[in-house]
Amino acid sequence: MTETVTETVTGEPEAVTPTALPVAALPTPVAGTAVTELPVPVPGTASPPSTSTSASVSPSAVPGAQAPIGRTLGGALLLCAGALGLVEVRRRHQLRRTTSGSFVPDPPVAHVRTERMLRSLGASERAVRLDLALRSAGHALSGTGGFVQAAILSDAGDVTVLLDRPGHVPPGVWTADRRADRWLLAAEVSTDQLVDTARLAGQPCPAVVHVGVLVADGGYEASGDVFVDLEAFGVLSIDGPADDTDAVLHSFAASLAMSPVGEDLHVVTHDVDMAPLTGARLVSADDLDAALDLAVSFIGSTPTVAGSRRTFELRSRGIGGEAWEPVVVLSGGHAGDPSLDGELTALASGGRGIAVVVGRPLDDAAAASLVAGPAGWHLRPLDLVVIPAGITTGDLEAVVDLVTDADSPLPVASPAEPGPCEPRLCEPGFVEPGWALMVRLLGGVRVVDPAGQAVRFERGKALELVAWLATHRTRSTRASARAALWDLDVRDATFANVVSDARRALARAVPPADGDEWIGRTLTEHLPLHALVVTDADLLRARLDAARGRPAHEAVAILEPGVALIDGLPFSGGDHLWTDAEGITSSLIVLATSAAAELARHHLALGDIDGVFRSTGRGLAVLGGHEELIGLRMRAHAMRGNLAGVRHEWAFYERALDADPWSTSDPSPSLVTLRKELLSS
Repeated sequence: MTETVTETVTGEPEAVTPTALPVAALPTPVAGTAVTELPVPVPGTASPPSTSTSASVSPSAVPGAQAPIGRTLGGALLLCAGALGLVEVRRRHQLRRTTSGSFVPDPPVAHVRTERMLRSLGASERAVRLDLALRSAGHALSGTGGFVQAAILSDAGDVTVLLDRPGHVPPGVWTADRRADRWLLAAEVSTDQLVDTARLAGQPCPAVVHVGVLVADGGYEASGDVFVDLEAFGVLSIDGPADDTDAVLHSFAASLAMSPVGEDLHVVTHDVDMAPLTGARLVSADDLDAALDLAVSFIGSTPTVAGSRRTFELRSRGIGGEAWEPVVVLSGGHAGDPSLDGELTALASGGRGIAVVVGRPLDDAAAASLVAGPAGWHLRPLDLVVIPAGITTGDLEAVVDLVTDADSPLPVASPAEPGPCEPRLCEPGFVEPGWALMVRLLGGVRVVDPAGQAVRFERGKALELVAWLATHRTRSTRASARAALWDLDVRDATFANVVSDARRALARAVPPADGDEWIGRTLTEHLPLHALVVTDADLLRARLDAARGRPAHEAVAILEPGVALIDGLPFSGGDHLWTDAEGITSSLIVLATSAAAELARHHLALGDIDGVFRSTGRGLAVLGGHEELIGLRMRAHAMRGNLAGVRHEWAFYERALDADPWSTSDPSPSLVTLRKELLSS
């Protein structure tokens, strides 16, 4: 009797070729919105809101209507992408500072939950596409006087940019939209195709913010994520219930403070409680007047130097080699100060380096407004209806806690006191634990037999399941596996098929002993992996433990085969939600760099300079710029009398630091001291 459970698999939908629709096929106008003349839409450009960015909607009372607003962290796309990027950068800095003996403690459950949610959204990939699309459009508009006011990113990946006026001819990968003031970048255009033009321009819209999910466009149903360049309008007013307005302002402020698109950006807040994020990019002021004064001081001479040109043009063309950093002022003062309306009116032309968002109606003082309505919030003058993204204080604190934890120094284990005759000190040799199948994690994930042949799996999830079981032996339950491998619940049949495929694939490669299964069959939740299925990390850890305390020549013989298993960044090439969130990737990086450093120190003690470079090279392939490994390479060059090599390693280290976004890390003081010592000797 076979175990396989039949499952019907639905293929990908066929691509729809854009063709004109008859008027009768136009989408239904959304109730409560003004219906304006709209050219015939293109099939396939509007799709249902994505579960990854669609916010859960909670109605708030408005006179005579209900104004929906999103109140989930997943709705703030740029905040999620920026937070995840910041976590990864800080975690790299954290891991570069590790030494032998460092270890990664189990992360708090709340941090695991927050990071899994951030990674499940795919926000980083969408933010990258938006960033490249805006740069590409900026380069195309350079010299025309035109600029981008907003962008719509569909779930499929289409990017529509809303321009300042009709008449701009779309070049290259861009095509004309049915509205004359829009350009369309089809989802079929890959991000690689955007790079050629995007690299020629700076980010022209660093003050772009994710407003929310689109529900209507010109009165007709539509979908996608709406992004607005606040600086393009100069002044935006938010007119809605006080609680909802505050939630939108919090989302704007947090998104701008962590935006991966606006790295060169200042944010000034008034009456918007953003204490958890206050720092270099975000400061607070006592009132709107003081906030505007701060903004003027931040932009300095930008308006004078720019003259009649917009900052969009200056950034697109890279004029002056400057970033032309904008400032966004966010004011939550619902009562407001009418005496400042005239000053705000002067800023409403936009494009001068300052953008102001005010949480109250401004009438004629605002160039754009977000007004609560029965079916959504009307974004004027773009004639879009959106469900704004709003975040709670609890969500913001969860993100800040995760980012802060990623920068905390890792603990170092105390060395164990050796007994009178520990086996690792007394036994002359080392015997590697026996195994039948090895799960390779220190690089690309795969399973190999003793001959090095890779096991073939029919389903990618089956390979991921084996990797998960190999790293969760003490808590390998079916429920935990399902929760880790799938962000959403899956059918029992789907999970059963994955388990069966994993079991069959392993058995085909290496038949288990009679009565055994590589993945055990049980009548309980337990899903055990056979002890003879090991990971390369298990074998490397065993060798590292056995080598400690031995003479250099013995330690080298034990460690060399283990370090040879290191083949790059753990889990590289995969997209697993659980590896980073649970700290497993960080633990394997620490293991690999510690083993490489330990082996390199023994090679250095034996005078084997080539061995130092060989072992440290393995470790640096896992984590470039690791301080201990760079220091060992510098010492090896100095031992040969090669001071140019010392300088080369230092330059490599500096490039690794500079390559990180938001890179503010200073070089390691210990490496600075070592460099001076070696170069002066």
